Amino acid sequence: MLTNDFRAASAIREYGVPACTTIETVWDIDFVAQRGDSVIIDTPEDDKGKLEQYVEIFMKVQRVAISCEDSSRYGEEVLHPNPMTDPWYAMYKTEPKVERTLFFYGDSDPEKWLEKQLDLFAGLEMDLLLGEYFYQGYETALLPLFSVQHEAEAYREMLAQSQKVVTCVEQTAYEASSAGAEVIYLGTVDTCQRELMEALAIKIVSIIDKESLQKLSI
Repeated sequence: MLTNDFRAASAIREYGVPACTTIETVWDIDFVAQRGDSVIIDTPEDDKGKLEQYVEIFMKVQRVAISCEDSSRYGEEVLHPNPMTDPWYAMYKTEPKVERTLFFYGDSDPEKWLEKQLDLFAGLEMDLLLGEYFYQGYETALLPLFSVQHEAEAYREMLAQSQKVVTCVEQTAYEASSAGAEVIYLGTVDTCQRELMEALAIKIVSIIDKESLQKLSI
């Protein structure tokens, strides 16, 4: 496995994959993979023509689609997977929930978007699930917005136990839905994701403003 995320590298070793190498970008694959190898590429990066070279030198190239409209460009096989969730979440689908609204923005907030949303989130009374890679001390700056905060390590338990989950992360939306929560997703999605979310009764807020959030009784 080739990855630029050390956490993914650690996880894949736990699943028994003996070799995992960190690379910077998709352009570095041919520094490690050998001619004749089969390669599966999962990244939103611009390959800048490198993909065409990979199709020529590798025995088989598969690429995970970025959107449902994504199609093959150089003869590579395009994979359109549906979101997958750990079956663990489904065990909590019918379990009693804690009456709270949990908000999860994501693992990181490099632009400090949350800190700039005082008017947006003021008065909504949501609990915040902290991101794994939030800046040190960032939780203090967010106290005016989210007086109740939960550590990132409690991610699974918080999704499984919360009555309502608001998130900007698609995967989190599916996991919380699987656990039986009422879910609101903040952000834009392509046609395929929208249809799937709507089928799962996940509410979508594409334009994130105070009026939209209040209509959904967040």
